[in-house]
Amino acid sequence: MPRVLALLLLLAPALAQSALAPLRDHPLARQAQSYLEAARKALLAQESPVALNLQAGHARLGYACTPEALCQSLPSSGSNLTLALVLTPFPFGDVADGQERARIALRRAELGYRRTLTALQAQAVAAYGRYQEALLGEKLALKGVELAQMALEAARKRQANPKELREAELALKEAENRLEEARRGVALAEQAALGLVDLRAPLPQIPLPQGGAYLQVEEARLSVQEAQIAYDGAFRNLLPKLDVSYLRYPSGNDTLALSLSSRTLQPTLSYTRQDPARPATQVPGAGSYRSVEELRLSLSLTLSPGLFQGLAAAEAQLQGALEALKAAEAQARLQEETLKGALQSAEAALALAQLRLEGEQKALEEVKRRLELGLESGLALKRAELSLLQAELARLQAENNLKNRLMELYQLYGQILEVNP
Repeated sequence: MPRVLALLLLLAPALAQSALAPLRDHPLARQAQSYLEAARKALLAQESPVALNLQAGHARLGYACTPEALCQSLPSSGSNLTLALVLTPFPFGDVADGQERARIALRRAELGYRRTLTALQAQAVAAYGRYQEALLGEKLALKGVELAQMALEAARKRQANPKELREAELALKEAENRLEEARRGVALAEQAALGLVDLRAPLPQIPLPQGGAYLQVEEARLSVQEAQIAYDGAFRNLLPKLDVSYLRYPSGNDTLALSLSSRTLQPTLSYTRQDPARPATQVPGAGSYRSVEELRLSLSLTLSPGLFQGLAAAEAQLQGALEALKAAEAQARLQEETLKGALQSAEAALALAQLRLEGEQKALEEVKRRLELGLESGLALKRAELSLLQAELARLQAENNLKNRLMELYQLYGQILEVNP
C-alpha cells in the first residue's frame, strides 16, 4: 500500500512547473491512474476481515391429510431468516489465493501506470524536440530566402546573362517554397505537441536513468506468480475437504451455528430464525424429544480425470510462464545493451556536431572581419550565417536524438522522469 501511494504522489513532482505539465491531464495518464486506484480498492475488498450475509426465505405449504380435518391445524406457509458473520482471522487456501491475485493485479496496475507515463513522457520529449527543430528549420529557410534574394540582386547588378538570371530566380522560388514548407512544419509540430508538452515552458534535464529491474521482466514475474497460484489451487482440488459445524438450538425457532471449512479456514457464525418452529420428535408410547445441540463432521474427496488434467494444464502453464520469464530477461538484457550502444553513438554524434558548430562560428567571425576589410561581400556573410544555422540545426537534431535514446532507457526500466520544480 505505501508503494501505491508513493507512485500516485510521484506524478505531481514529476510533471509540475515544466514542459511536461500537460501530461497530468492526458487521458491515458488518467486512465492508468484510475486502473491503479481500482486495483487498490479491489485489494482492500479482498483483505476485509469480516463479511455479513443476510438470507431470507418464504414457502407456501400444502398437505394431504388423513383425516382431512388434520390439515386445518397445520401451518399454510413457512419463513426463515439467517444472519451470518464470516470472519477472516488470517488468509488461507482460496482466500489467500484471492488476496494474492488482488496484490498481483495491483502490482500489474502499478507497472501499467509506469509504462503509460514513461511512454507519454518519451512522446512529449520527442514532440518538444521536433517543434524546436521546426522553429530552427523555419529560421534556416528564411535565411535561405534572404540569401537567394541577395544572389538575384547581385546577378542583376552585374548584368548576368539570361540563363544565370533564370537560375537565380528559380533558386529564390525554391527557397520561398522551402520557407512555406518549414512554416507548415512548425504548425504541424505545434499541433502534434498539444496535450503532451507545454512548448513555452523549459524542458527538464534528462539525466541517465538509474537502471534497476526491467519493466517487461517485472511483468513476466507477475505472470509466473499467477501461474503458481493456479497450480496450487488445482493441486488443492485433489485434496480431501473437511467441514466442521457446531449447531445449537435454544428453541424450536432459533438456531446458532459455527462452521469451518478446510479450504479457507474462515469461521462462520450464523443465527437462523424460522417460523413455524421445528416440531419435537414423537416416540410412540414414550413421549417426545428435541435436539439441543449438534456437531457435524463431513469429509469429501473428488477424484476425476478432469481434475488431474486441470493440474497438468496448470503445471504446463507455470512452466510456460517460467520460460517466458527467461526469454523476457534475455530480451531485456539485449535491448539494454542495444540502447546503451545507441546512446553512446548519440553522444559521439552530439560531440561532433558541437565541434562543427564551433567551427562554423569561427568561420562566421572570420568572414565578418574580412568584410570589414573589404575582402568579402555581403553575400558571403549571408552564406556563412546560413552555414552556421545549418550547423545549429544539426547540433539540435543530435541533442534531441540523445534525449530520445535516454527516454528509451527510461521506458525499458519503467522509470518515470522526475522533475525538480
